[in-house]
Amino acid sequence: MTAHLVWGLLGLLQAQSLGLWVIRDQLVTRDKIDAFINFAKQNNFNDLFVQVRGRGDAFYKSSIVTFNDLLSDRSWDPLEYALHKAHAEGIKVHAWLNVFLLWSAEQKPRDQQHLLYVHPEWCAVDDDGVKDIQRPFSDFKKNNTEGIYLSPLVPEVRRYLIEIIREIAIKYDVDGIHLDYIRYPRSCYDYNVTGRLIFKEKYGIDPILLAITNKSILESLSDFNILEYIAKWDDFRREAITELVRSTHQMLSALPRSIKLSAAVKPDPDEARHFFYQDWENWLSQNYLEFVVIMNYAKSSEQFEAIFKKIDPQLPKEQVWVGIGVYNQSPFDALTKTMLTINNNYQNIVFFSYETFQKNTAYFPVIRRAFNLTR
Repeated sequence: MTAHLVWGLLGLLQAQSLGLWVIRDQLVTRDKIDAFINFAKQNNFNDLFVQVRGRGDAFYKSSIVTFNDLLSDRSWDPLEYALHKAHAEGIKVHAWLNVFLLWSAEQKPRDQQHLLYVHPEWCAVDDDGVKDIQRPFSDFKKNNTEGIYLSPLVPEVRRYLIEIIREIAIKYDVDGIHLDYIRYPRSCYDYNVTGRLIFKEKYGIDPILLAITNKSILESLSDFNILEYIAKWDDFRREAITELVRSTHQMLSALPRSIKLSAAVKPDPDEARHFFYQDWENWLSQNYLEFVVIMNYAKSSEQFEAIFKKIDPQLPKEQVWVGIGVYNQSPFDALTKTMLTINNNYQNIVFFSYETFQKNTAYFPVIRRAFNLTR
């Protein structure tokens, strides 16, 4: 795209919804909350995705989840304060929750009531048989995973997470619930013993045997039954994630007021479905979600735009919001991604994350040119 064409398009570009992810460390004081809401107001952001559950803890007052250690003042409620301030400016707030990711630091939680200590048996297991909770911290980086995950295959885990979401939805005037890490760490998970037993009771085989087969002789395998069971195991894991999304949708739909349910998802729907068992195109087609935000953080413009061709064209574009990374590229690169998004008829954009705009005040004014935004 030539510079002349790029700048010639600027006056034509518009966005229906402009969103911003706000990471949990911006919720630790009133001043920080005031700052990101003021930024959103000044720059015409409609939707804030505010991280209130980061690593199995809470940035709100909960009877289920322990308070986050960063909050020194425990006499106030960060989520309630953010809602009051944002709604006064006409800005919507989505409670952003990290769902299955439970912990990602080498030092374990200080609070002995953290779920990591209360229910270690709920944690995910790799196909090497090592429980995440027992894995050396260095392994996570080596294996390209974020940290300790809860097992989606444990029914108690899904019920627990539903109760967390229900508490927020009932207690707080949130505009939406936003699910993140609603997936497995990788396709080699999850061999938690509970999930293995449930699968074995249903299909008569321990799935760990399928993992061994898959690693050793799958390429030369001609036994249809083994391949069929491997497919069943994939579907079994995929359905556990879908069940949580479906149950969350049903729970929110039964409440007296409307709360939008959304999810942050891997941008390539095939990779999401087959590698992370995150079947988000199906979730949209079944109306379990109001929308997804695809985390299209590619630095390359070609790779960024190629994602749009992989999305089912039958899905309404208003249900696919585009997440653009600003933490990993220049403002001019992010401007290009913004224009590519709108030129591909995706009108809803979310930037990851506010922290970049906070640290570099010259960053967002560059992107803002794409929207012709003035106040």
